[in-house]
Amino acid sequence: MNISFADTLYFKEDNILKILLGSHRTYKLIHQEISTETEKNNLTLNEFLILIEIRKGFKKKIDLSKKLIIKRQNINIIFKNLEDKKLISNLDNTKVELTENGKKNLDKSIKKISERIMVLFKKTDSKYMSGFINVIENL
Repeated sequence: MNISFADTLYFKEDNILKILLGSHRTYKLIHQEISTETEKNNLTLNEFLILIEIRKGFKKKIDLSKKLIIKRQNINIIFKNLEDKKLISNLDNTKVELTENGKKNLDKSIKKISERIMVLFKKTDSKYMSGFINVIENL
């Protein structure tokens, strides 16, 4: 019996449709949760993403600009807005750090979003999980 990889359970047409529908719904739910959390903290999505990158320890604004696909001048505007909101501090124009308020808000938001993602993954049928994860990784 000669079975190719495409003939396996995950690549049958019916299963692909279930995976695509599941990832589409899940992506919308995750995006809604992120939008809700950013609105609660009076942030834009780009500001939220930059806060995450600051927490991870970015090196240069140009690298940040390329990674997030945001124009360099917009990065500077976002940094200024975050400073005005007292979520980051720019020490000697060389090192940017999250303030205590920034850390608290970011941690709370990330925890809430993570909980939502875990709920979504727990609802996913284990039979489709492998394909589902592959689709999510490529979004």
